[in-house]
Amino acid sequence: MVSVLTSRRVAATVAGAVLLSLSAACGGSADAAMCADAKKVMTGFQTDFAGAGLDMKKMTAVAEKYAANSKAMAAKADGDLASALNDLSASFGALKLDADNPEASAAATQEFSKKVMEAGVKLTTACS
Repeated sequence: MVSVLTSRRVAATVAGAVLLSLSAACGGSADAAMCADAKKVMTGFQTDFAGAGLDMKKMTAVAEKYAANSKAMAAKADGDLASALNDLSASFGALKLDADNPEASAAATQEFSKKVMEAGVKLTTACS
């Protein structure tokens, strides 16, 4: 039961962090198309992460997929936008969840929440 509760808390925390970070991610910069794509990545992450249910292995796989997607986008971007996308990739890539270690998963989730919100702020600034 502890792992089910932990999984739900992890999912809720991650979803909240992603929502906060994408709330104003796209503005009127010259990179508007790339910024719109970045917002789609973040929205897609939230959808796919929720779709993983309570399976922490699937949640981690989703995070790894979006880390790769963000990294690929960063390679096509320049300047502050590339930096923000690299930070977003690092945030996704660092989210490692383990059902056998709920304490470590909770700590990873807290760190992810902090990092993804920082990356979201950086993305918002780059896309303003």
